[in-house]
Amino acid sequence: MFSKGIVLFLSLIISCSLNAQGTYKNSEFSFTNENDVYLFRENDKYYSNGLITHFRWVPAKNKTDSIKRILDIEFSQKYFTPQDLLLRNVANFDRPYAGLLYGGFSVSRFKEENKRSMLGLELGIVGPASGAQGFQEWYHETFGFPAPRGWGFQMPNELVLNFKSEFNRQLSLKPGRLDVISSTELSLGTAFTHAIQRFDIRFGKLQVLKNSAFRNALIGSGSENIPKHNYLFFGYGLQYVAHNITINGSIWNDNALHTEAITPWVRHLRFGWASSSDKATFKITYNWSSPEVSGNENHAYIGLELQLRFPRG
Repeated sequence: MFSKGIVLFLSLIISCSLNAQGTYKNSEFSFTNENDVYLFRENDKYYSNGLITHFRWVPAKNKTDSIKRILDIEFSQKYFTPQDLLLRNVANFDRPYAGLLYGGFSVSRFKEENKRSMLGLELGIVGPASGAQGFQEWYHETFGFPAPRGWGFQMPNELVLNFKSEFNRQLSLKPGRLDVISSTELSLGTAFTHAIQRFDIRFGKLQVLKNSAFRNALIGSGSENIPKHNYLFFGYGLQYVAHNITINGSIWNDNALHTEAITPWVRHLRFGWASSSDKATFKITYNWSSPEVSGNENHAYIGLELQLRFPRG
């Protein structure tokens, strides 16, 4: 079932990418699904699923502004589970059940063609009100996976508020063919407090960061003149985690039925492929991380992302 779904998904991308017309695009819709099921494994664990949507646009006055600004609205649902969904005894869970539903707003600024800065805010809820339990139970029943048995012990309802920032810098090793992008990310709030430093090596047919899908910048000034391009990438990141509400619960109380102690240092690897025309981008990314909870296993999942761009009056 999932192999057929991937084929249909890729077919849609190809059809959207053909016959690019080179018109000015100043808005974009993107949809991403992240899940370990795309690795064709039978288990469904840890960061179990993410449904992530974005709508991005460039302010009208930015059409002639030398500093590109991109505004971004996000609406997403994510959920997290232990490794063994058949366990009923909470004492044997190796990670809490947790659902997260949130919306966000951010502003990206490209002062130079090889630099980007971003500031954002996320507001949402963790707990039964996120709808994660119902979605996973439906999903498992529909596709023939075993029913999860531990959602009764999930993180309780709590509002979450997070501030986030990111700075990216591109270093060209061979212009248009090979580069390194440094990404520094910070998050502070009631849900996630952490810092990440990443380095991504890209090779293929490349564009500068200001006009690249790597940081969702294929709208706005110059978008009508960006040629089709694609690239492979490989990245490594080191994350320091101070708080993760889906693992160690609320910062305000201890009313969760099950929590675990976080591992403060987490390593991340990723590699993938991206292909863009002026109308659409498709990305496929393999993600791997070291254990977030002491004694747990490493975890991997695949993200599939589709971006569609439109002209707007």
